[in-house]
Amino acid sequence: MVTEVTTVDAIRKGKVLVDFYTRSCGPCTAMHPILEEISREYKDLKVAKIDVSQNPDVSQMFGIMSVPTIIFMNDCQVKQTLHGFSNKQTLKSMVDNCIDE
Repeated sequence: MVTEVTTVDAIRKGKVLVDFYTRSCGPCTAMHPILEEISREYKDLKVAKIDVSQNPDVSQMFGIMSVPTIIFMNDCQVKQTLHGFSNKQTLKSMVDNCIDE
């Protein structure tokens, strides 16, 4: 399940895939079902969404300049970032590469 979060504390621990988005962004909306599938396939991975328009402080902390931006984090350390729409295979490759580090 994809979880909507508003603070860094919610994504601080463990392996987390974070989707920085806005509700008015078409590519962001198109990625939501893909992120839901990823969350079901990777049980030990937390998948979170942060609305950049509602949480500018968190977005600024991570240097988010465009949406969608996907970040893979492990214990609050950024391991990899993707900008723009990403298909399921691209996201799975990112997760697979980062989860094994």
